[in-house]
Amino acid sequence: MASTDVPEHIFRSKRLLYRAAEDNEEDKAFLQKQILNDHTIQAMSTARLARPAHKRSSEEFVRRFHDAVLGVMICLQPEYQRRDDTKPSSDTETFKLTPIGHLSLFNILGQETSHHRNLTLGISLAPGFRGKGYGGEAINWALDWAFRYAGVHRVGLSTFSYNENALKLYRKLGFVEEGREREAIYHLRVWHDVVSFSMLEHEWEKLREVEKI
Repeated sequence: MASTDVPEHIFRSKRLLYRAAEDNEEDKAFLQKQILNDHTIQAMSTARLARPAHKRSSEEFVRRFHDAVLGVMICLQPEYQRRDDTKPSSDTETFKLTPIGHLSLFNILGQETSHHRNLTLGISLAPGFRGKGYGGEAINWALDWAFRYAGVHRVGLSTFSYNENALKLYRKLGFVEEGREREAIYHLRVWHDVVSFSMLEHEWEKLREVEKI
């Protein structure tokens, strides 16, 4: 795809659809129950102390989505609901979207440093939707959005040295390991490193075979 080509559906990838996080009870309940209170996410994806998250935590989470450069709910693509093998009359005749996780791109350095075009990526998937390739698909979509539409120069992310699946995925997607915060995470009575990765604009261009402007 040339650098000026516009995809048919900007907020979709092969199997997923990306929508804004709404300040409603449904989205907040999903985030509280499936993300913030999931023990795997608490152990593998966040440095927060593992403890039950109350409803107010999900409200704060949604507010951070709204403050981010990009904050989306990751949903499964809707399937048309057919009646008597006929096609639907409009795109609105779909099954209800099923959220399976969230993704955000945010400026960790603060709003006054936006001229550096340096964003950090965060992502989590709910139980039952991991290990199916959804995480890699969503990250690739977010990279394309960042470099094509947001004028970003660098996208960074990090994980813990004991999260082997994340380390393998980020390297597979083309992220470059930049360094480590040694023994910065305490997990199950053992100290672990925080491993930092990034992808630069020219590295993304090479991966996607995009013409440089």
